[in-house]
Amino acid sequence: MNVKIDPMSKTPLYQQLIQQLLFEIATGKLQNGDPLPSIRDLAAQTKLNLHTVHKSYKELQKQGIIAIKPNSKAIVKKSAEAKDVNLQQISTKVEQIMCEANVLGISEYQLQQMFHKSLQKYYT
Repeated sequence: MNVKIDPMSKTPLYQQLIQQLLFEIATGKLQNGDPLPSIRDLAAQTKLNLHTVHKSYKELQKQGIIAIKPNSKAIVKKSAEAKDVNLQQISTKVEQIMCEANVLGISEYQLQQMFHKSLQKYYT
């Protein structure tokens, strides 16, 4: 797994890790049932604090993206219930992006091009 964290970014470190893990899942590099590195191993690999990695894992668990079993590694979990919950969250995020783009004067065409580029990145 190739996770890159930018300590200079305004995005919190745990959120960056979540985004990186979601990217790995979305692009198929991590599949349903695949184990994730232990918190200790991932902290060492990314040079993040153990608590930061733990916070990322807990958030992904809360979203139903991964399962964490006591005394065991976390695994990728793509479930129907996680899909239903996350569809609403994603819909809300899309609405926020459209509102922000409108306020910033980004045209519908420009926004469509951005979404098209992102869709190609994840759905090829």
